[in-house]
Amino acid sequence: MTASTSSGVDPLAQFHARATAPNAVAADWLAYGNALAARAGRDTQRLREALSAFVRAWRLDASSDATLLQKIAQTAFVVRDWPLVESATELLLARDAADANALVWRAAAMQQRDDFDEAQRLLLDAARVVPNNPVVLHKLALCIKEQGRFAEAAALLRRVLELSPDNPHAQFDLAELEIRAGRFAQAWPHYEARLAFDDGIANAQQALAAISPHWRGEPLAGKSLVVYGEQGHGDCLWAARFLPLLAQRARDQGGRVIFGHDGPLRSLFERMLPADVRLETNLDTHPDFHCGLMSLPLYLGVHDAAGWSQPYLSADPARVEAWRSYVVAPATNGQRNPLQNRPCRVGIVWNGNPAHVRDARRSVPAEQLEALLAVPGVTWFALSPGREATVAQWRAHGVNIVDPTAHFGAGFDDVAALMMNLDLVVTIDSGPAHLAGALGVPTCLMIDHVSAWFWGNETQRTLWYGSIELYRQPSVGAWAPVIERVKARVEALAAAGAGA
Repeated sequence: MTASTSSGVDPLAQFHARATAPNAVAADWLAYGNALAARAGRDTQRLREALSAFVRAWRLDASSDATLLQKIAQTAFVVRDWPLVESATELLLARDAADANALVWRAAAMQQRDDFDEAQRLLLDAARVVPNNPVVLHKLALCIKEQGRFAEAAALLRRVLELSPDNPHAQFDLAELEIRAGRFAQAWPHYEARLAFDDGIANAQQALAAISPHWRGEPLAGKSLVVYGEQGHGDCLWAARFLPLLAQRARDQGGRVIFGHDGPLRSLFERMLPADVRLETNLDTHPDFHCGLMSLPLYLGVHDAAGWSQPYLSADPARVEAWRSYVVAPATNGQRNPLQNRPCRVGIVWNGNPAHVRDARRSVPAEQLEALLAVPGVTWFALSPGREATVAQWRAHGVNIVDPTAHFGAGFDDVAALMMNLDLVVTIDSGPAHLAGALGVPTCLMIDHVSAWFWGNETQRTLWYGSIELYRQPSVGAWAPVIERVKARVEALAAAGAGA
């Protein structure tokens, strides 16, 4: 509902009218920006509009408001306009080198440049200005984590929790470090802190919380438990493996489990669910308890990754057969190695959703992949929709690549069926990586230096997926060594005659 005055005129429209009038002054743009920011909430687009208004006010009269530059820097920080953060904080720190907020904002911009030395220096300066400030120490911990210094980062996060024991973001970040290190018993309770994020609660969780208590492992005799999907596709794909164990516990206790999910993974999950677990797309059942999918390891007592590496999802057999006919046609026209009966068929995912907070670090620049894509005897299959321009560019450079994504009418169900017809998947850390692992498809996973917690720290294998090989950056942004190693793996596959 739009706010309005007693006359029915939206105040925001009034501020806009004044700001866009020919005789508008800095104060008009500042008032409009303040109104936009107050109305924005988490609406990033409206915050960007507020930022533009603040910048307009600054250009008209930089001295019009003492806090204007801080507003610009802070809003730019929130919407991740890093060049503007840099320019605004440079001016702020020229005024006052001990401005702790400006030091923190500028440190974030430096991290986006992968200049961790400078980011850490700025945060240490901020920590001297405001000693024992939990926000500053939290930012410092995350900066240190991004450098791969996990033990130091965990120690700092524990200090943050001494200063602010109920800080859910610090608890969650510490949980991810503990999971990464395999300390699951300590990690899973901290991981529950995500439920306190007012920006991370799913609509399903809100609806279920209104009618039932959160399940914390209570006996299910005579009770019903709705488990809802949460977070991203990769998280859901990873955690779905625990549903059969939960169903067995409920069955043994005389209870029942319902899985609440209505998304692009639905068919994949329906095929793997035990017969007595119903999948509901609406809130049909009034449950006795509810629980998020990512809470299952805690309440099922999963304290070891060993034994969880076997495939647990399956593709639709009819779709597998249909995609088999598709992949044979382009493969017959591909480059051939004389040792092969057919080219290798390799799927590739090189970038993800640009809105993902880590997408810039986890995605591989397209131009860096051309040496890999030039391996003879391989037909490549793009697995991510919306990358037609890059595929066309590669084809123009002689790459033998097919883009089947226009035929992904059933979404992930088609991706799964196609994967079952491939010899290998090469992917970054995204939903298709978890899908390939859950299906048991041989996979080369290219991961950034500090990747998601699923992939641990140093090993070349993950205990969660037996078919995935890890190819980790040796340092931040260093994709060349990763690509060289994956290229050697693909060359060996082609030379061995994958389709012989």
